[in-house]
Amino acid sequence: MTQRLISGEDTKAHFHGPGAHIIIRLSGKGYSLMWPQGQPIKRYDWQPGSLIVPPGNWFHQHFNGGAEPVGYLALRWGSQKYHEMWGDGKGKADVDVKLGGNQIEYEDEDPIVPQMFQEACVKAGVKNLMEKYHEKSG
Repeated sequence: MTQRLISGEDTKAHFHGPGAHIIIRLSGKGYSLMWPQGQPIKRYDWQPGSLIVPPGNWFHQHFNGGAEPVGYLALRWGSQKYHEMWGDGKGKADVDVKLGGNQIEYEDEDPIVPQMFQEACVKAGVKNLMEKYHEKSG
């Protein structure tokens, strides 16, 4: 599935089974955070042509703190057609972890997450479009 992050935008943290490959297309820079539940968050910077492969059942979240839009392609075995490959997590990537799903809502993020993103936006001279969501969580 092709997706796009404009400058100053991020995705919500979520996890799913193994096999997703995220390919950063022709423009933009940013980073992804990845971590197994209950473990420290790790940052991975990317640029055009980067490949990100989140390990199965690790939380991951993508950020465009750069000046250009980022196009990325998420390839995975386990789409709607092959949903049975996802095991117990199928259909839960957009459901709050508090409700038994696999997604962390903005108000429940580790405070370091919005702080890191604000710093990235300031460094690149772009407006943090996610501030309004993080203000609600503070």
